[in-house]
Amino acid sequence: MSKMDILAAAGKLKRVKRQGWLDAGIPASDVESVADHSFRTACIAAFMAPADSLDVLKMVKMALIHDLAEPVIGDLTPRSGVPKKKKALMEEEAIRRLDSREALSLWKEYDAGRTQEARLVREMDIVERVMQALDYGRRHPDKDLAHFWNGWKKLIRTPQLRVLIEKSVSAPTQ
Repeated sequence: MSKMDILAAAGKLKRVKRQGWLDAGIPASDVESVADHSFRTACIAAFMAPADSLDVLKMVKMALIHDLAEPVIGDLTPRSGVPKKKKALMEEEAIRRLDSREALSLWKEYDAGRTQEARLVREMDIVERVMQALDYGRRHPDKDLAHFWNGWKKLIRTPQLRVLIEKSVSAPTQ
């Protein structure tokens, strides 16, 4: 049953809007879903990871499940007022409900950020957020979205991911 639980949770992610964008004043009709975010993060993992030295399939799976708790707990942001430790416990409990050792193992690895794959997926998660902020900034220039990309240079250490953001910054409006 665990594979069906994972697929059901993934389906529910399509209906969970990214709270940070709503908090920033992006119209709800334009706000991406958590599934949208997870999909592009997985694409970044699939196509930007150095395949010669890392387990790319594991990274893609990690990117796909990193927010899989959100249909249960919601998309908690710093504005939610939930301490990080409590949020992590809530997420872990929600992932446990999926009854999948693999999903739980991948989520724990991602959350701990101790392996090279987990650290890179965590950076990719930030890259995706920055890319989305740049897109929203172009379409909604009246919104202050700087806090979504400020500080990325400190957080992104991987050269090819840094280049990806720099190219996104200079990309023409689509």
